[in-house]
Amino acid sequence: MDDFREIQKQWALWLRNPDGASPPANVSNKRLQVYNRLVRNNIESFVERGFPVLAEVLSKQQWQSLLQAFIEKHHSKSPLFANIGDEFVNFLETYTHSQASAISYPCFTYQLACYERMEVEAYHAQMSCIPPMVEQVECTPWCVNPSLQWRDFNYPVHTIQPQLIPNAPLPQPIFIAVYRVDCFDENKQFSSTVKFMQLNPVTMLLIDLLQRQPGLSITDMAVRLSEQLPQFSVQQLEQGLLTTIPDLYQRAMLFPFAN
Repeated sequence: MDDFREIQKQWALWLRNPDGASPPANVSNKRLQVYNRLVRNNIESFVERGFPVLAEVLSKQQWQSLLQAFIEKHHSKSPLFANIGDEFVNFLETYTHSQASAISYPCFTYQLACYERMEVEAYHAQMSCIPPMVEQVECTPWCVNPSLQWRDFNYPVHTIQPQLIPNAPLPQPIFIAVYRVDCFDENKQFSSTVKFMQLNPVTMLLIDLLQRQPGLSITDMAVRLSEQLPQFSVQQLEQGLLTTIPDLYQRAMLFPFAN
């Protein structure tokens, strides 16, 4: 068993860095190269499909260097290919700003990767995202679309493209929600669409509240939000929610809560 572990370790070291580690003994170079291409092509394909905008805005040298560093240096917590995207984001969180990186990367690299990963996770969320019908907005208990994720960003990650690259952080962080909407068309064909919305601070608090405490009515929400927004009365918040909730429901960000 110890010998087998040593062989596995040698293979892993060589696959991570073929130019800097000794190849496994008694294996032909042709077989080594085939195995190396299979492993790297699979990892690189998963990453590139999951982060197409990041791959496009980085130079070829930056992208290839980033992939090599990920393969060589990152120790994944999951063995599943489906989790490579999460592992890549975890790797970027520290690597692109560390002394270990010989090549400089755009300051928004990590946050753009987070945003693209949110899109992937929303699209593949394992639940239905078809908004049920609502009759009375005021009396309905509410919850957040189960695929929805949100976070704050210091860069306008939802607009970044090769022709539109920010060169400095925003003056204030922005809050962006990403979620999926499912539907059937008139021909009963099913489709899913990933959408995003930039949230103002009050809407962000509302979404956060309903994720933590699903099933609240508009009156309940107003009471709880007033604790975080003492500059507004419960009545003012309730009036604002009577406008905001139907809008978020129409966007399929909020669903009626079902026990």
